[in-house]
Amino acid sequence: MKIFLIPFLTAVFMISGATAHALPTRAIDLGDQTVEQVQTGYSGDVALENLEYWFAQHGVTNPDGSAIHPEEDQLQYELFYTDVAREYQVRFLGIGYAGYHSPFGVFTYGGDPFDSFSSTLLRFEDPLFVQNETSPDTDYEFSIDADTYFGFYLNSNNKGKYLTTMIAPNPDGLDHALFYETNMGYTIAFEDIIGGGDKDFEDLVVNFNPNPVPEPGTILLLGIGLVGLVGFRRKSRVMK
Repeated sequence: MKIFLIPFLTAVFMISGATAHALPTRAIDLGDQTVEQVQTGYSGDVALENLEYWFAQHGVTNPDGSAIHPEEDQLQYELFYTDVAREYQVRFLGIGYAGYHSPFGVFTYGGDPFDSFSSTLLRFEDPLFVQNETSPDTDYEFSIDADTYFGFYLNSNNKGKYLTTMIAPNPDGLDHALFYETNMGYTIAFEDIIGGGDKDFEDLVVNFNPNPVPEPGTILLLGIGLVGLVGFRRKSRVMK
């Protein structure tokens, strides 16, 4: 039993230590000052093409529980950074009124986004899912290497033009992905039409929580492991 216990407790201690020394995943602001106008769409149907209505219907609020204002509550984040290799999840929340079938996925940038942009350093990973071809409230996992900037893209109707979060300016000058800090994490709402679109920004909505609070069971397991390790060391001293 002791042979099993020592490696187990040591592993728990190492995992706990590694987590403690890793910095939180950071959201990056590259200095964009433009607040994008959010329209109700071309049909005028508030139930179909209104981001504020969409958030309210799906229980997405500000962290304090108040209703999100699509323009006033916009954040100017563009992408994320991690100092260590990590596993993440992004949740597809759903769409409003959108007819496209656009692949959605993760991009990474191999340089410093605060320097001059180089397309050779931008890499688009394989899509995680395709708009209108997956179920709402579905989680998708992906991995990011250490010391990496990353974000999300939407390939508009699979036409080969990637709509990212303005790490490289989009040709139409529109930020096609709006960031909000919500009760779920970072909720990101996309406009999927190239050329400006109808600016309803509920063509695809995802949620990304880069620094989730550990589940109580995980905290308890780590605590038990650490306490057990201390007790084992004390017992070893007595036996000596």
